[in-house]
Formats: sequence, structure tokens, C-alpha cells
Amino acid sequence: MVQDSGFLAVWDSAWHMAAAESRDSVMAQVRRNWFDTLAATAGGVAENCTQAALHATLADADGSLETLRPSDVALVLGAASHALDYDDVCMLATCHPSAPPVAALLALLPVLEQQRPGLQLRDIFAAYLLGTETTLRLGQWLGFRHYWLGFHATDTLGVVGAVASCAHALCLPPQQAHAALAIAASSAGGLRANFGTDTKPLHVGFAAAAAIRAVLLAKAGANASDDVWGPTGFFHAFNGGAPFDPLPWEPAMEWAVNLPGFELKRFPSCYMTHRLIAGILKLRERRSGKERSDPLRIEIEVARNGLAALKHPKPATGLQAKFSGHYCAAAAWIDGKVELASFTDSAVPRPAVQAVMERTKLTERTTQGESLETAPVQVTLRGQGWIDRITVDWAPGSAADPMTRDQLRGKWFDCASHGGINTDDAQALRLLDVPLQTPAFDLLHPLRQTLLDAIGSPIQH
Repeated sequence: MVQDSGFLAVWDSAWHMAAAESRDSVMAQVRRNWFDTLAATAGGVAENCTQAALHATLADADGSLETLRPSDVALVLGAASHALDYDDVCMLATCHPSAPPVAALLALLPVLEQQRPGLQLRDIFAAYLLGTETTLRLGQWLGFRHYWLGFHATDTLGVVGAVASCAHALCLPPQQAHAALAIAASSAGGLRANFGTDTKPLHVGFAAAAAIRAVLLAKAGANASDDVWGPTGFFHAFNGGAPFDPLPWEPAMEWAVNLPGFELKRFPSCYMTHRLIAGILKLRERRSGKERSDPLRIEIEVARNGLAALKHPKPATGLQAKFSGHYCAAAAWIDGKVELASFTDSAVPRPAVQAVMERTKLTERTTQGESLETAPVQVTLRGQGWIDRITVDWAPGSAADPMTRDQLRGKWFDCASHGGINTDDAQALRLLDVPLQTPAFDLLHPLRQTLLDAIGSPIQH
């Protein structure tokens, strides 16, 4: 008999808790995360990965967006949501938890409208809540070893979380919901080696598309084994055969969306660059104009494994630069800001930035047991006759330094403008305030169509 990890029992409990959740503190966080993810998606509609996903799917759809299957729409929207690497993160699982379930739920809207016509925004939020919780507790169970082995957890874990969201939204019976989870587990993939290429954002599309296929397969009667959650299943396969650890997920735990919370990004780059960027910008404010123009050296010290995702010390493209601590530090110092325009291909080879990159050094501490979420980043600047240092304990956008409402709105306007979407569109802004009893389709269908229309008619950058 296969050892029972207890995963499905806790997951069933979380299913019912999500359906009953009504606390303002939880729903406010869910609302913010949805809005932030939609902003990131709006910004990614014209990016190469999104357009590649569109053209690949249209090849099977007579060239019409209207004839795309929900799984194809999920691929396209998922790619857009992660194209700028501007969507939220949570270090509980070293992943982007919101993008896969949001993309999957948006793609599934026509099916949901047919099968649950009375769906409210509250129901969509409950489905999202279960999905992100599933993703993050799985990641907590696997630990950082999963990421260290080379997996992109946003895909490997996100497909299971997105299935949880879709199954909940469709109100699948337990046997079908369990089958969908197990089918999704066999669809899990995604390698960190593809960071800095179009394939990284496509991982979100892969996860969302596979989630929809898994749910519809289970609903159509396909079965799967609950042994996936035993000692020779998902945990064993994606943790390199490490000893089977106890599941850290218990009934009635506080939702991860509340504790430890998600980090909403203020900079459109890998999350592991955010504290070093914040440190550079703060130190830059302290220096005079002359000191800013003098040659200097930058030294950055991060926690053990803090450089794992920063695989491009000498980036050649804007996409690679998002995963370069050297570039992000240099751009922050030279420009005094890090924004979408920082990651164009033409921004990377600038001589002034390249010169600072050559004098930038990143190192990892050898200290064991530091959490990447809470471990400080230390930044030291050495100029002509001066030294300045700062320790950054929390990233901008984290629970300890949250984005304001105005910053969130500003992110929407910036991303929508970047994607060629009408920034006066009040539909997205309504998401911040409408009652939870609002019919889900009245609000989300126009948003879905706005994103798809923009993807189908990209602007030239």
C-alpha cells in the first residue's frame, strides 16, 4: 500500500475553506493580486513570446482568435502575463503564483459561463485562492532543492495550482477534481536553464494550457492515480529522490496570500534583483551629482543561492538583462530608475552602463539556513575617496513594504501603455472596487477581450 502523504485530505479541506472565505483582509489581497497580474498581462501582449504563442495557435484555428480553444487562449494569455517578468512572486515556493491560475481562469471563462452562469467575482476569487495555495504548499513541501535541481517552479507547481483553480470554479466532484490534479502532475515541467529566453514566460502558458486540458479530461472521465501524492510520486520525482518529508500543509492554516503574502513587483526584472536595485537607488540619492559621474565599484552580497536565477552576468539582450544582477545594478546607478524601458535591446549595450557592469561584483554568503525571502542584501559603493553601504532587508512590494493603491494604478497605466491598450479603460480599474457579488462575466469578459484584442493587434515598439 502506498504511504498517504495527507495531501488530498488537506487539499479537500482547503477547497471548502476557499468556498467559504469572506474575510476582507484575504479578499483585499486577492483583489490586488488579480489587478497586478492583469497589469503585467497588459504589458506583455506585444512581446515576442506572446506573439509566437498566438501565431502557433492560430495555425490550428483558421487564423481567427474567436475559434481558439480555451487551452490555446491559456497558452497565449499565460505567456503575456509573464512576458515582462513583472508578475507577483512568493518565496515560499520560489515561484510566480498568480499568473498560471489567472491565465487559466480567464481562458476558461466561456466554459464557465455555459456551466455556471451565476458565477460571481467572489467565486472566481475563491478558485484563485485555492489554486495559489496549492502551488505554494507544494513548493513549501519540495523546498528550495526543487529549484536548485534546475526546475522552474512556476511551471512545475503552477500547473497543479491552475488545475485546482479551474476544478474549483467548475465545481467538479471530488473524484474528478483529484483526477485532474494527478493528470496535471504528469504534465508538470519547466527548466530554469531557459531563463532569459522566450521559453521562460511560455512556461506560464504551458502550465495554464495543461491545467485546462487536465480539468476537461477529468471531467470527460479520464482517470488518474492518487499515488501521485505518495512517496514515489510528485515529491520523489521533483525533489531528486530526497527522503519523503512530512507535508507542511495543515487544515485551517492561514492562506499564503496573507502570510507570508505575495510580493508585487515594482521593477520588471527577476525578483532576486529587486533588493539590490532598491539599495543602489537609495545610495544614489545620498550622493552628489559629481559623485554620481565619477567611476565607482559596486559590491553586492546576497544569501546563499541568491544568485541562482541571475544567470546572465554579461547580458546581450533586454530579456537576458532581466536576469542579470550586474546589469540591474548598473542601470539603477546610471539612470536612477529601473523601468520597462530599461530592458529594451538598445538599453543594454550603452557604454556607461557597460562600464559600471565591469566594476560590479556579486557574491553569495556561505551562511546556512538563511531564507531568500528574509535574508538581507548588502550593497557597498566605492567611489573616489568615499564609501557608502546599505542593508536592504525587504524588497519593494513585499508585505513589509507594500505597493500603495496609487502605485498599483500607476503600474496598470504603465503596462497598458506599453502594450498599446487604452489606458482610459475603466474596466480594469473597476476590479479594485466592485462588490464581490458582481457577476464575474460582466467584469472579466470585457477584460479578457481587451487583452486578446491587443494581442491580436500588437503595436510596434
